[in-house]
Amino acid sequence: MCATSRLSGPCWAALMLTMALGAAGRNKRKGADYYAILDVAESADVAAIKKAYKAKALEFHPDKCDLDKDVCQAKFIEVSSAYEVLNDPEKRKIYNREGEEGLKEGGGGGGQTGEQAKAMFRQFFGREPDGNVRIVNRGGQMMFMEEGEPGPKANIYDDTNVTELTGDVYKAYINERDEPWIVMFYKPNNDESVEVKGEYMQFATTFKEFLKVGAVNCREQRESCSGASITDFPALRWFPEDKNAPPEVFEGTINAKNLGKWASATMPDHSVIVEDRNQLRRWLDDAKGPAVLLFTDKSTAPPMWKALSREFKGRASLGVVPKCDKTGVFKTPLQREYDVRVPGVIRLDALEEIGKVAENFNFQMKKDVLHLWIMKTIAMRKQAGPQATFREWSKQRYEAGDCGPNDSQLCFLWFKAGADPKVEDATRQLAHKYRTDPMKMMWANVEMSPQLLEAFDLEGSDASDFFVAFRPKRGRFKVHVGDLTFPALDSFVDSVLNSGSPFSAKLKTSHIEL
Repeated sequence: MCATSRLSGPCWAALMLTMALGAAGRNKRKGADYYAILDVAESADVAAIKKAYKAKALEFHPDKCDLDKDVCQAKFIEVSSAYEVLNDPEKRKIYNREGEEGLKEGGGGGGQTGEQAKAMFRQFFGREPDGNVRIVNRGGQMMFMEEGEPGPKANIYDDTNVTELTGDVYKAYINERDEPWIVMFYKPNNDESVEVKGEYMQFATTFKEFLKVGAVNCREQRESCSGASITDFPALRWFPEDKNAPPEVFEGTINAKNLGKWASATMPDHSVIVEDRNQLRRWLDDAKGPAVLLFTDKSTAPPMWKALSREFKGRASLGVVPKCDKTGVFKTPLQREYDVRVPGVIRLDALEEIGKVAENFNFQMKKDVLHLWIMKTIAMRKQAGPQATFREWSKQRYEAGDCGPNDSQLCFLWFKAGADPKVEDATRQLAHKYRTDPMKMMWANVEMSPQLLEAFDLEGSDASDFFVAFRPKRGRFKVHVGDLTFPALDSFVDSVLNSGSPFSAKLKTSHIEL
């Protein structure tokens, strides 16, 4: 028995004989020693082989390897070839029995196939190869050799409305984008890529003012195409404005009509559909910057308007009145009220009563002209100084903080029980006069929200309308007593702003239901 910790002479001899036989078995194999290359035992299981391969592949990857470039490449091929055999049970059996030469002699897929070589090439270089790949022996080292694809390599979209995206341009415009792009990935030696050129150029010409349209020649820009996971040609991708969002894939027949529909449906839309007076009032109340309204016969915002809504997001509010009748026979309610030609654009005064047009757009209906016009209105608005606001005190605004429990600003609230043009005009005048003061002017319909009367202890009053000064954070208020005319309301607001006296009345509830 040789179970003791110290081996006797016979046991030591037996051990050495076993090791010698094992080494001899290895030496009898013809060709490379795959187990030695991966630094694993012949008894290693699949998990151990995989772990060893990952470590070795990383060690000789060009991003990590400190050796000569050709040496790194040769070592990487060795490691990948060893793993490809030892990870396959059938190939491993043949290799264990006959060695590398047994594989080459037809005993189960000797050498690297074209696809296996391509896969190894992609992993090593991080890009698509130019044509087929062979692994050849140069000076005793295994190297990749790209055979090159036949046919033309030159860009096919130069000097068109399609932007050819090359190298750093692709990285800047696509990887670091801040606006949407449609990109065609193609190969100039691919028949289908060449066949759709005319349709893609026609689409780009139609959408050149609304959308960025690009193309990538995957014979020349293999790294960009590999990074976008492009394997079939031609391939179309929509890259959204958010650079961290994944691209969307176009599926269907590539022609100008289909691409136009896809682009129109995919373009981001920051405009608001407005179909009646109630929607118009809410849109105007929420407007940020100039309120610009398009009347169109389309059912949704057209591409030009979507593009403008993205460009002016946060600086101007764009609305759309859809399904207008160009003939003027079957006009929509708002089309009838404003009597605007279709397509037509107007700018509304958000503070004035609904129906007052601040300005008509009387120029060519082109994106660059509209862009300049909207820019002008924004500049004029800034030059005019702070803008007055007079908005509905809605549940959404209350929950967003306007005149809510944590709002430290002074609020003036008109509680109305129906339409009263004279009082509305007086309150709008107040909003305009005090637009630079730290206060908010809002209104609420007590017929729709009768609980407001109870909250402000007004349910027993004979009056129908009320004007209230309210400090929401303190939960205290003061009710105007007298006529709801501009002079009377102006005097009340002025006294509240300048007297500094505390409000005596206290809100009856901590949370207001609107």
